[in-house]
Formats: sequence, structure tokens, C-alpha cells
Amino acid sequence: MSTLHVINKANALPACLSVAGAHDALLLIEDGVYAGTTARSPQRPLYALAADVDARGLNERLGPSVTVISDAEFVQLAVDHQPIVSWR
Repeated sequence: MSTLHVINKANALPACLSVAGAHDALLLIEDGVYAGTTARSPQRPLYALAADVDARGLNERLGPSVTVISDAEFVQLAVDHQPIVSWR
């Protein structure tokens, strides 16, 4: 099973990318969604939590490699990926 990396600070994304596997999923939450405005991660799925994107007004600023997901889809990612690693 692949790992789910949960990134809640934008400056944590580079460190995460340096160790994340090719089949791992990356989820931007809280202030981590700011990384979605410049992030390019074509080798790995890159997601951003919709509520956090909306709260920060970033809907039109996210890069094309970022998929915005709902809370329910976040739960499904957690079910589908083990372990879950938090990056701060």
C-alpha cells in the first residue's frame, strides 16, 4: 500500500517530495494549500482540501497538477493509503 503524506505548511512540501515514493499521494491542507499555487508533482497525485482552498481564496490560483477534493474524498484517501505521514 502507498503512503498518504498530509502537508499542512507550504514550506514542508520540498522535504516531503524528497522522500515520497512514486505511488504515494500528497494532500495539502490548512496553510499547506499555498504550496498548490506553485507546486508541480506530475509523478505523484497531489490533492488539496477544498475547504482550505476556499477559505484562503485560492480556487483560481492552484496549479494544474493539483486536484481539489472534499472532506469525504480525504477520508477515502486515508482508507486507501497506509501509513499516513504528517508534515509540518
